[in-house]
Amino acid sequence: MSSPFAAIAGWIGFLGITLGFIAIPMALAGQPPTAATDLPTAMAYFRHPEFALINGVIGVFVGVVAILPFGIALRAVLREVADDRTRTFADLGLAVLLVAAPVYLISGSLGATLVQAADGDAGLFAILFRWYQVLYNGGADVLEGAWIGAFSLAMLGGAMPRWLAWLGIVLGVSRCVKAFAPFVTLPPAVELVSGVLFLAWFAATVIVLTRIAFAQRPVPVPDAATA
Repeated sequence: MSSPFAAIAGWIGFLGITLGFIAIPMALAGQPPTAATDLPTAMAYFRHPEFALINGVIGVFVGVVAILPFGIALRAVLREVADDRTRTFADLGLAVLLVAAPVYLISGSLGATLVQAADGDAGLFAILFRWYQVLYNGGADVLEGAWIGAFSLAMLGGAMPRWLAWLGIVLGVSRCVKAFAPFVTLPPAVELVSGVLFLAWFAATVIVLTRIAFAQRPVPVPDAATA
């Protein structure tokens, strides 16, 4: 079952991502740059020293350390079902999340490096920014769509709400579509919709895990014959 520690870690991850990677950066510098953003605008965006802390520190303790107990707890809940297909997708979801974790770390490190590079050579910044886009908005999104999709397919046969499972499947597909952003021009709505779906799915899943973690456990009553 999901432990209170895992539920708390899930909330830390959700609140950290919402505040550290969405609300605070947008308050400081507005909409983040994409692969289609011109170089001067991208450099101006990363000329905020706070982004070094956000990407280099919060990215580690929120993006990786907190999300792993969340994934482990979700797998444990889903594996309580006897269905082999559900168990297989739950295992696959955690396995892909473990692969995605170092990619999140490297992406965060690149984001922190861009803060320093923004005040230096434009050519070097352009190279680092391209790698950041390919890794963060490309590879990381594919892996994210895969682990969310696998967990959501497992939810179809588990005790989790079916609407949450379908929401996760749609989210997984949207993440994979968004991963084309570093290579082709996508409508701005794609990133917006994918982001809203991610926050909705993550929050709902953490709420369900929290309810399971803190649910009242039935106290076994001794049999009258053995009392």
